[in-house]
Amino acid sequence: MKRVALALVTIFASLNLLTTVVSAQPAACPLDDSSVVCTRQGAVRGAVEGEMLAFKNIPYAKPPVGPLRWRPTEAAEPWNGVRDGDRFGAMCPQIVGTEVVGDEDCLTVNVWRPRAKPSRPLPVMVWLTGGGNHSLSGQGSAGFGGLTYSGENFVPQDVIFVSYNLRLGVLGFLAHPALDAERPEKISGNYGSLDQIAMLGWIKANIAAFGGDPDRVFLFGTSAGGGNICALLTSPMTRGLISGVAMESSVPSGCEIQTLDDAREGTGAKAVAAIGCEGAADVAACLRGMSVANLVRAIPGTFTVLTRIYGPNVDGRVFPEQPLALIKLGNYPKVPMIIGNTSEETMPWADTAGRVTDVPSYANAIDKVFGASSRQRILSAYPTTAYATPRLAFMRLTTDSEFTCQSRRVARAFAATGGGPVFRYVFTQGQENDPALKAGGVAHTIEHAFLFPGKYQPSDAEAAVRRAMVGYWTRMAKTGNPNGEGDPAWPAATVNNDAYLEIGANIGARNGPSDAKCDFWDTVSFLWPHL
Repeated sequence: MKRVALALVTIFASLNLLTTVVSAQPAACPLDDSSVVCTRQGAVRGAVEGEMLAFKNIPYAKPPVGPLRWRPTEAAEPWNGVRDGDRFGAMCPQIVGTEVVGDEDCLTVNVWRPRAKPSRPLPVMVWLTGGGNHSLSGQGSAGFGGLTYSGENFVPQDVIFVSYNLRLGVLGFLAHPALDAERPEKISGNYGSLDQIAMLGWIKANIAAFGGDPDRVFLFGTSAGGGNICALLTSPMTRGLISGVAMESSVPSGCEIQTLDDAREGTGAKAVAAIGCEGAADVAACLRGMSVANLVRAIPGTFTVLTRIYGPNVDGRVFPEQPLALIKLGNYPKVPMIIGNTSEETMPWADTAGRVTDVPSYANAIDKVFGASSRQRILSAYPTTAYATPRLAFMRLTTDSEFTCQSRRVARAFAATGGGPVFRYVFTQGQENDPALKAGGVAHTIEHAFLFPGKYQPSDAEAAVRRAMVGYWTRMAKTGNPNGEGDPAWPAATVNNDAYLEIGANIGARNGPSDAKCDFWDTVSFLWPHL
């Protein structure tokens, strides 16, 4: 009964939040300009980009500044006149190189649609960026292959494409008792997650004005974005807002997130001490008095094989229980999904648990990720003699354990509930047309170059991979089934069938993959907490 009561309280609270986020009344809006769209907050003029109209920098929430820093997301204020949507807004504060860039006034969405407003509502594809929940934005990143997260490859397939910004790092996920005390629920953190929920509420209320179908909203994202999708799917606050998902190279969490106590006692306590507010009479006021640069620099985020620093937490409200536990109970919307990863995910991070050059350093790195008690079993399963170098052995075991086998484990959990079909993939296509990039392997997020425009120019063979991947993803958004248009068949995974699609030079259905040793990894525990 206690669990049922908690669920009801959470659902009612979520409905109140959604009402707050989307209930602003529309301002006066001109109707004589086909490039202008009227949202509930006001009018936005699109800018022509090829055969698309782009509507950028649309506020979906109030700027989380001053007293709204570390507060739940609030609805954007209406505006007068027509906003120009011809350029991106500010990214949310983060470290780029050695500098803190961005602005707290960053909670915006960007929408791409065909130049002519569609005659029928089109499915909506929403991109959730990676970046460890501490970097990147809805506009892309020059540091990640010069990518632009735009609808260039998707909108021609008759979809609406959306990107957005959310609060990041310490501003998006700080949990601390001083912030708990300010809210009746006595919780903190998850501000970035509340931004995501508010963004989905904005889409539900406004996307029809752009020609989108508010009942067909497909989320796809990589790394932290993929991990966030799994959590969002199980939140009662997103009911009715998601019709399908694709979780790409999700942060190695297996759809498990830290607890609120983990977040308070881990990054929260360390950040408040590093900022210099630990002994303040009013910690919350001290934090709000600090500059953005001091806050963001306090505990920088990282990209490693070790525990991530920032992310959502199980707070009893936004995320009532562990997402994986709710999945196993069947307590989530039974939507179709894609889940998968690249074949050499951790190649860039293979020295982030200590440089791996020989057997002793290899064993030490294993200890840092899994604990000394698992060392000998892992050494036996992945002896350095089976690989060209100890570093490659460590890359292989961490890719298998943190990505490929986590994808299988989560796919099996979803499939066991008998809900929407689950389609697994392993991406094996390197960036062969650039010698330097080719040497980096089929690493984490490499598939971005096959989904979005950027500096990398694929070969003709790689362009065929791009066409196929975009086709699978857009068909999934349209129909809940990625198959069709003459592309190789992609069978659904089941609890008894580890079917997956290899996406690479030879696209086709496979099983396993057996060399990832997933049965072995199902018996090995990670150190806790892991994000």
